[in-house]
Amino acid sequence: MRVNSNEVLDSSMSQQIIGLLNPLLAVTFSLTFFAFWLVQKDKRYILAFAGAYLAFGAGIFVSNVAIGAESSWHVFGTHLFYSISALLLFRGVSERAGHQSGTLLALVILAGITPVLIWIHSVSGLANLRIIVANASYAAIVLLAAGNLWHNRNSHRLDYWLFILFILMAIQFVVRPAAVLAVEGELLNSEYRGSVYYSVLNLVLSFITLMMAITLFAVCGLDYVRAQAGKVSKRPSGSDPVSHDEKIRQLREVMETGLFREHDLTLNQLCQKTGIHEYQLRALINQEMGYRNFREFLNSYRLREVQAHLSRPEFETVPITTIALDAGFNSIPSFNRVFKAEFGVSPSEYRAENQQPGAARQVSG
Repeated sequence: MRVNSNEVLDSSMSQQIIGLLNPLLAVTFSLTFFAFWLVQKDKRYILAFAGAYLAFGAGIFVSNVAIGAESSWHVFGTHLFYSISALLLFRGVSERAGHQSGTLLALVILAGITPVLIWIHSVSGLANLRIIVANASYAAIVLLAAGNLWHNRNSHRLDYWLFILFILMAIQFVVRPAAVLAVEGELLNSEYRGSVYYSVLNLVLSFITLMMAITLFAVCGLDYVRAQAGKVSKRPSGSDPVSHDEKIRQLREVMETGLFREHDLTLNQLCQKTGIHEYQLRALINQEMGYRNFREFLNSYRLREVQAHLSRPEFETVPITTIALDAGFNSIPSFNRVFKAEFGVSPSEYRAENQQPGAARQVSG
């Protein structure tokens, strides 16, 4: 597709304006997240959100204003900042969920794609393939983050909405360039900023930036309210200490019935089984029992059962995978990771050691 000089000039001016407004919007969001972190300094994932939006703003500025689209530095700079933004966003939501599976894969994808994008740019004057490859890599990172969100979803609808938003973001990364470029045809690097794709790119980025920021602001606010409610519920007054101990006893009794073996057990379901309000249950798990999150609390029971079975002769012929799945784990890689983090050896090594005479290691907590 070819565009005349007047269209290029008008489009260039509009993109320059958008190219300044979008980074300013992203920086504003970044500063807002930083303000959230100042009142919740134990929540490091909020800093990751702040960094993600700051890097995102830098990427938009490079893409729109700073460097010409014909330059390889345009490709490198844009991809560098967008990659940092994607990794920090992945890190933030995964850390909040307490499940960071795929971190190494995310790094490998983004690092591996960088030279590929520069090579494509150097051998072809067309932007089509480079755009599709870059967007596919970003979609992969977003899907990895969505997987961590789903794996550790809880009862609040905000967590489900955040998961849906990540899925929609991944879809648009793939569909948008394919659909728009199919309409425009071949797109030269020199015509990149004057293209329909580029206009749609900025509009979609603006919308996604806004929706994601609003959702993450709500998530940070929700976490703050929950933390404050937990502190209030922890304060003793009159008969509160007795009630407090009773709730811990009740929680342990319910878990010892084997409820932890349910693969998709959620915090809301545990609340219903124990009759304890969610904010109180969170306070018990995090502040009283010392677990970082619900998933770690749940895994402690599962690990204890796996540990016992691996140490008993009657389970010697049962596959470790079967033992792990029966204990409630629904991901073998995740099970292997948390098991080794707890015991310092792999499940098979633990079984080999503890089938011999001697004391078994004990799960802490």
